Amino acid sequence: MASLFNEKSIPLTTMPEVRSGFEAFYDVSNKVDSWEFHCHDFYEIYIHVHGGQYFGLDNNMYLLEPNQFFIIPPFCMHGLSSVGELVGYERAYLNVSLETLKVLGCGQLDLDRFFRSYTSRGQNRFQFSNEEAKECLGYMKSLQVMQNATGAMERYQSYALAQHFISRICTIIANSEALTGTVISNNIMQKVLTHINSNYTQPLKIADVAKQFNISVSYLSHEFVKYTNRSVYDYVLYRRVMLAKELISTDVSLNNIAYQCGFNDYSNFLRMFHKVVGISPNQYRKQILTLANG
Repeated sequence: MASLFNEKSIPLTTMPEVRSGFEAFYDVSNKVDSWEFHCHDFYEIYIHVHGGQYFGLDNNMYLLEPNQFFIIPPFCMHGLSSVGELVGYERAYLNVSLETLKVLGCGQLDLDRFFRSYTSRGQNRFQFSNEEAKECLGYMKSLQVMQNATGAMERYQSYALAQHFISRICTIIANSEALTGTVISNNIMQKVLTHINSNYTQPLKIADVAKQFNISVSYLSHEFVKYTNRSVYDYVLYRRVMLAKELISTDVSLNNIAYQCGFNDYSNFLRMFHKVVGISPNQYRKQILTLANG
């Protein structure tokens, strides 16, 4: 059996890159399918109001309850999972870049460090009261309307509102206990996912993974798609490219990044990076430097 990393991939899509600062979204959907497991280079504050079933975060799958919210740091794999379509699914999220998060801290609070003080310990999930949920959803609905403002005063007001929302979230986190416990909807796939997340930069063969967990290749392939909404190959490719994006923000050479991320040669790395991200690694590094220099 060939390595998981080969040329038989279908095109991958990623979440839209947020380069204007932040992106707010609120919606109630009558019919929603599960989301592919994915990650991105900005923070996401995800609010589940009701209607969802499971939410995957790295190696864990959580049962969604009304009025929960998740703090999802950059490059953390996550996605919505369900049995069948979701009806009446109500949720909201705020995506915010690291650069904008620094601005929203006003030089008084390092928001990245604050959030990571919780998420680094596995505390990503928190509970709103009904009143807190109503308040924060009000912020999200207003931000969704205001975020595309072009006038200076309107832009200032939208950033002020985003700051109020982030401040409220920080207060709720600081004054509450993180929720614990996971739901293992498929114990074997949970173990497989943990194994792949720990070894995706190494040479992987699907037959070897199946043999290690005493399952057939066909079962592994089928159940992994059900669990993550990605094939094993697509998942490994995506994780490697997302790690490359994270390393590109450092001064490590692109050639070294390619091999650190598990690509067998540099040209393969360039091709796959462009397939997933839409631009070359060098172009992406230039974007990062431009943002860092203002």
